[in-house]
Amino acid sequence: MANSKYEYVKREFEFNRQLPASNWIVLRIDGCHFHRFSELHAFEKPNDESALGLMNACATSMLKKYNDIVFAYGVSDEYSFVFREETELYKRRESKILSLCVSYFTSVYMMKWKDFFPNNDLKEPPYFDARVVCYPNMKTVRDYLAWRQVDCHINNQYNTCFWMLIQSGKTENEAYQALKGTSSKDKNKLLLQQFQINYNDESAMFRKGSSVYRDKVKTDDYGNPIKRTRQATIVSNFDIIGPEFWEKHQYILGKASDCQYLWGKEKYGYEYVKKFVNIPRSPCSNWTIVRISACQFDQFSLIHSFDKPNDETALRLMNASASLMMEQFPDIIFGYGFNNEYSFVFQENTELYKREESSIISSCSSCFTSFYIMKWEEYFPSIPLVQPPHYKAEVLCCPKPTTVCDYLFRRQSECHNRNQYNTCFWMLVKSGEGENKAKEILKDTLPKDKNELLFQRFQMNYNNEPAMFRKGSCAYRQKCKWVQVGEFAEVEANGDVTRERWDVAVAHVDMGPDFWRKHPYVFNR
Repeated sequence: MANSKYEYVKREFEFNRQLPASNWIVLRIDGCHFHRFSELHAFEKPNDESALGLMNACATSMLKKYNDIVFAYGVSDEYSFVFREETELYKRRESKILSLCVSYFTSVYMMKWKDFFPNNDLKEPPYFDARVVCYPNMKTVRDYLAWRQVDCHINNQYNTCFWMLIQSGKTENEAYQALKGTSSKDKNKLLLQQFQINYNDESAMFRKGSSVYRDKVKTDDYGNPIKRTRQATIVSNFDIIGPEFWEKHQYILGKASDCQYLWGKEKYGYEYVKKFVNIPRSPCSNWTIVRISACQFDQFSLIHSFDKPNDETALRLMNASASLMMEQFPDIIFGYGFNNEYSFVFQENTELYKREESSIISSCSSCFTSFYIMKWEEYFPSIPLVQPPHYKAEVLCCPKPTTVCDYLFRRQSECHNRNQYNTCFWMLVKSGEGENKAKEILKDTLPKDKNELLFQRFQMNYNNEPAMFRKGSCAYRQKCKWVQVGEFAEVEANGDVTRERWDVAVAHVDMGPDFWRKHPYVFNR
């Protein structure tokens, strides 16, 4: 589609923000609706050790995948990842760092769930949002981490008191009133006098959170001593507010002397650290489009033996995930997908996450990942998921529906071009041509040439290929009539009650003017 009349959509409306050079990048991932998720899965209160262990395992996997992450700190349902200041990961593109990291974290969370909850099935897919903040120096990074650990202590001390009061018979409102206005000292006194609990004896993981970093050790993965030193990813629960940890681990962020800390005089709090937070928002009265596409999908499809050039089951799994996305996010009015990508159009007046781009990008990427993994066994019952899928996401804003239609038509044209090429390529490969030879044969060929090649060499009419392969998949809501039979329904003469509702439909059609004339409610519902 290079130099086509639709190319302006990418050039003028897609964002491509690069994070400033020579800054430390901090990515913070937070669970979405985790209060409900923890109740649904019966997490222990105030802390569930297995749930925290699962979060730590995800963070460990992140450090193993991304070498540029030098330190991670987590508490409850959040984790912060510090990237070295000179990182060139994804060319420092904000959307790719946000979406791919949170998607990978989500994948690992779901794939490791059974390791930590063998008797507790996932009842709904977890997902996370994320934001990226750039800090100009080591001092500010350590201030940020200190702030998160102070927050961990404050929240955990309060929650420990709150849930001990609840478990002793108080209502939630009574527990809230009992703790209102109490100091840290008051809470320690309450725990000791009423429940014989010394707060300082509580697990360090609960009180201090978890730090994940690389270190040299002389033990194997099982703790047995070995002769040679090796690098391992460590999970610890130390104090990272004071200087001791950083003086012992100067290789993580740099020398302590470079920080010029005034110990005892620093104030850790959001009022200071938030100066560096920049939250871009999508412009009002614009149609927001989020395009999600799989990362390293060639490798993923090879490992899981997907059919070439198209795997119908894999495409139906993508469509099922897109349908669930539209149910999860009512502000999505339309979806279009092919191969390993899906675009979601949000209504122009959406206030999802107050139109914060980072939250929209990360939550969509994470949620789609969750749905994909959760539905995997339904579509591939005999193929175990052995590699965590993860997706990048990009956002663009269109000022009017015609621009949205041009974008979607551009994606459908790209679907046709790719599928026609891939169909020819894999037919040549399956006929005995090498991959390099197949590329040479197809070099500089026009669509007409490819159609002739398929027909003459393989007696294949390209236009008879399944529409899902050639045109992709459109997901949108349409009115459906359904029949309700119930004790309290107003029953018609035939004994049934007919009602209307909006259901998600998936179709494989041309998105030309005729489609939009037949479906005007997509933009106007």
